[in-house]
Amino acid sequence: MFKRRLILAAGVLGCLLLAGCELFQQPPVASFVVNYDVDPTDPMVVELDASASSDANGDAITAYKWVFGDDVTIITPLSYSQTVAVPKLLVKYPVEDTYSAQLVVVNEIGEQSAPTFGTITLPHE
Repeated sequence: MFKRRLILAAGVLGCLLLAGCELFQQPPVASFVVNYDVDPTDPMVVELDASASSDANGDAITAYKWVFGDDVTIITPLSYSQTVAVPKLLVKYPVEDTYSAQLVVVNEIGEQSAPTFGTITLPHE
């Protein structure tokens, strides 16, 4: 009986020491900031920077899923997708107004963060 408990304890301790232990896997955390005045010729262009998104388990962030209104134009890195593999997105809004953006990040093992929200006010003063 003692031997079984010792083996079980060793197994639990081994799991605790392994970074990939599913019992303690935490989802990534999405975070972003809005950088204004990134295009001196167009005040309606902003950069959404999710570089501060993180994963406590050390898993790489592999996808950034952005949600915003239909009237937003994605300038870089892609002009047709709101899911990208890089943390920075350059977008253009159509008119002066207050907008919201949502971000969900996905790590290399497919776990998704809770959504985070931000507000973009244009023009920015």
